[in-house]
Amino acid sequence: MKNLNLFQLNPDRIPDLDAFNADDFAPATSAEKEAVVERRQSVSYWKDAARRFKANKVSMAALFLFLLIFLFSYLGPLFVPYNYSDQYRKSGKLGPREFSKTEQVVQKAEEVSDLFFATALMPGSLNNFSRNTTYWFRADGTTYSFFSEKAIGDVVLLYNKNAEHKLTLIKEADLNKGALDKAVPVDYTVGPVDTDAPNTVELNMLRKVFPHVFGTDSSGRDLMARTMYGGRVSIAVGIIAALIVLVIGSIYGSVSGLAGGKVDFVMMRLVDIIYSVPDVLIVLLLQVVLKSPLQAWLDASGSDFARLMSNLGVGIVSIFITFACLYWVGMSRIVRGQVLQLKQQEFVTAATALGVPGARIVKRHLLPNCVGQLVIATCLQIPSAIFLESFLSFLGLGVSIPMTSLGSLCSDALDTITLYPYRLLYPGLILTLLVLSLNLVGDGIRDALDPRLKK
Repeated sequence: MKNLNLFQLNPDRIPDLDAFNADDFAPATSAEKEAVVERRQSVSYWKDAARRFKANKVSMAALFLFLLIFLFSYLGPLFVPYNYSDQYRKSGKLGPREFSKTEQVVQKAEEVSDLFFATALMPGSLNNFSRNTTYWFRADGTTYSFFSEKAIGDVVLLYNKNAEHKLTLIKEADLNKGALDKAVPVDYTVGPVDTDAPNTVELNMLRKVFPHVFGTDSSGRDLMARTMYGGRVSIAVGIIAALIVLVIGSIYGSVSGLAGGKVDFVMMRLVDIIYSVPDVLIVLLLQVVLKSPLQAWLDASGSDFARLMSNLGVGIVSIFITFACLYWVGMSRIVRGQVLQLKQQEFVTAATALGVPGARIVKRHLLPNCVGQLVIATCLQIPSAIFLESFLSFLGLGVSIPMTSLGSLCSDALDTITLYPYRLLYPGLILTLLVLSLNLVGDGIRDALDPRLKK
């Protein structure tokens, strides 16, 4: 009756039945069917998630920011001639892009040479050519070397490729006055050098004096180099700690969820107990209890892993142990909840009926179906681990001197914050952007992998 009323109100909508014939009701041909089919490429779950993640402009911007910080931390030291631990005693307390008086003098060598080396720019307390030492460098495909019979300081070694005598030595005072005629020729040799011989040192020749972009600290260490290495440590600690949490939490949660019953009850009560333990207290206890045996083991072991951990310090090892002991509980609860849902599915019932061992069910059926939740939890765990490491390093419980992290840099800057606020600004800003970007990336991955948010 409703449609009839519409036809009565709109007579033009009534079809003219006389206009149709039998051919109009014939089945459509294959070509006609293909013409109306809307073709759409089949998209997998991960491709669809990647598409939705790319559509999230905030997460993409955060990912781009994280990649910038990552490249700054890991590739930046390749382009900076300073190391995180080198101390330049004549370049202490410099502001951003500021040159010391000695560096201003050495800069004049840029105009009168192709390459140069200044003893004033040597790191350490002894800024001179040592006696009875062979120095060498490579320039324009040729190796040059010379022998220093006595200690010489406050001089600049000049290299001019088009000069008849390519190597000359001039005092800083003469270079400052422009008295280039006082440059002394250096007796050098051309050819291969036995770099493994004792008292043989390679010179890092310069084309120009590289500025201290972030300035220097009170000890004359370049702040940008230290910030780069601090970013390396913070990112590496965050990723390693998140992987530790992923492995332990996924195994524990999957076993608890699959076993069920009393086993699940006991395992979850253990998780509740661990939740109640303060993590900072555990780190302090591990520092006291494990410091001596860990340091003794690191000193005795000659492996590359032991040397790496020794450079990072016992405090970082304690942080890893803390994550292995405490921080996996959240991951285990997530995995347990997923396993409790999945083990009721037909494919798990079929595998159990066929006698498949529980370990294989977990490995081949349960964990692969929890990948989305595992990826989300791991991505959100990384910024949490970075923040904890920075917080502990800020308290002096993290990396060991001279190794640095973003947290320890912020801690060192507090004593002189009123005089040199830039020392806190740069590492604090990078740490903030790093944690913020990783959190936003984690949120974007969570939204992309959540099927309820699928558009």
